Amino acid sequence: FLDKKHVLAFCLATTRARALFSPTPEAYCITKRQMSSDSVGLKDIGQQTDDGSKSADLLSWKHRIDISIGKSRKIRGSNYVQIATADDDGPRCRTVVFRGFQELPPGHPTAVTCDEMSCVMKMITDNRSNKVSEASEKSAAELVWWFPKSNEQYRVRGSLIFVGNGQFPLDQDEVLVSARKQQWGNLRDQAREQFFWETPGAPYGGIVKVPAGGRDEDGNLIPAPDSFLLMFLIPSRVDYLRLTDNYHQIDELVEDKWIMKRVNP
Repeated sequence: FLDKKHVLAFCLATTRARALFSPTPEAYCITKRQMSSDSVGLKDIGQQTDDGSKSADLLSWKHRIDISIGKSRKIRGSNYVQIATADDDGPRCRTVVFRGFQELPPGHPTAVTCDEMSCVMKMITDNRSNKVSEASEKSAAELVWWFPKSNEQYRVRGSLIFVGNGQFPLDQDEVLVSARKQQWGNLRDQAREQFFWETPGAPYGGIVKVPAGGRDEDGNLIPAPDSFLLMFLIPSRVDYLRLTDNYHQIDELVEDKWIMKRVNP
């Protein structure tokens, strides 16, 4: 006697044989579905992505990164990015916290949009850090953001600008002055304290007393010190790589328009 496994195999083979020789469209569709499920090849791997798009679809990097951020929002440290600058001695790289895309009014001198949304990347830094002196001489920089949940990498190339308390060209811009003030207020107390520490990289001289939480004796916020800077990356080129299906795309800003192209991984 045949066991259930052999009976099932026999029935499936019989069904396929009927379908192959049947003239009806229904039979052809059945055969097509059955055969496709058993004959996945290299060309089929990764054709459907997590965002519902096909590998051949050209979607802007801003569209893609918004989806990536949404998927990773609950992962601790998912907003840590690496940003590289260079000086005469070579490249320098460090980790900073991405703090969102800065909304800017149309026509603003630093405004860059993609899909009608701002894509100016906002971070903060200490005015006394090396990255400020490096980027002041050579503003070119590149940011790398790896999303482990979706196996995606973004390399964002552009230029850095800083907003402080009178040292930089855009320090009197009302929009950016307001953004700096707002970001200072949004920081955690512990993060604000760091901007009252001694000069970064200088010889250690012991613990110094700083205003607790960046607040005065009444608990009110102290205005942002000169050491606190907003740092913006103005993007001009984005290299996107998705390892789930080795999809690779480059977006370049050409005369205020993003040009997208798929490239070999």
